[in-house]
Amino acid sequence: MKNNVDLKILDMVEEELHSINKIKDISMTIKEFNKIKYPAPRHYTSRDIVRIRRKLRVSQAVLARFLNASESTVRKWEIGAKVPGGANCRLLQLLENKGLQILMS
Repeated sequence: MKNNVDLKILDMVEEELHSINKIKDISMTIKEFNKIKYPAPRHYTSRDIVRIRRKLRVSQAVLARFLNASESTVRKWEIGAKVPGGANCRLLQLLENKGLQILMS
């Protein structure tokens, strides 16, 4: 048989679990909202990267510097040996849409 203290503790634990569950439900909603508001960046092909770099009129080394990547990584992207990841795709998207100025401020 449980005493009053045990029952109070169990009630508190149950209340906390309900609170956590509510937060979990809300955070799932926030995640879904963020997917709509902030869609994943598109994936860039080797041709896309060459096109963006030429549009910006920069070398592979300069583009690499803006993307905080190595020149060899940019070279591999351009020949299709590697593909840029999510963060670099987002930066490429910004460069494509806004130009170099977006990363210089």
